[in-house]
Amino acid sequence: MTTTTEGKAPKVTEAVKTVAIDVDSVLADVMLVWADEYSKRSGTRVTKKEIIRWDIPTVLPITPDTVYRYFSHVWKHRWREIPPTEPNIGDVTKRIHRKGYRISIITKRERPTVPYVAMWLDLHRVYADELLFIYDSVPKASYPFDVLIDDAPKNLVDITAPKSAILFNQPWNKDFEWPVRVNSLSEAEKLL
Repeated sequence: MTTTTEGKAPKVTEAVKTVAIDVDSVLADVMLVWADEYSKRSGTRVTKKEIIRWDIPTVLPITPDTVYRYFSHVWKHRWREIPPTEPNIGDVTKRIHRKGYRISIITKRERPTVPYVAMWLDLHRVYADELLFIYDSVPKASYPFDVLIDDAPKNLVDITAPKSAILFNQPWNKDFEWPVRVNSLSEAEKLL
């Protein structure tokens, strides 16, 4: 129902757009700590820059289950060591929100890591209107958002208009063709 006051036209408001932001390697630079954990356990020295493909077992001698076990360990026991991908990441999310966007943090993960991810987001004062923790294989493209900011090519390939996506540059997505790429969330903010 619309109402008018003193002969003025009814106020029409534009729908609020939602920006979905991934956690791992977009907000939290978790691969720095993951690579350190892998190095300690394997007795080798591996850096994040050497993880040149999203499918880590194609780069390192490790099983997919062990990859996830290390991620879970890092989030449960070393979450305070995980740096943000840029200083003052929480301020960037607040600025995006002040531009009129709804912020949806959307992340696929193992259930035991959820409280630690939430504490990390709080520690770094990341603004969010909602947190979506995905446990199954439903593609991120199926979730409600207007723009997705993610580092994983597999999360972008199913996105079709009117949705769009921004690829967050990481060593494992350099060979993936995508029209809109950024090196930081601050860069993404300027595109919104």
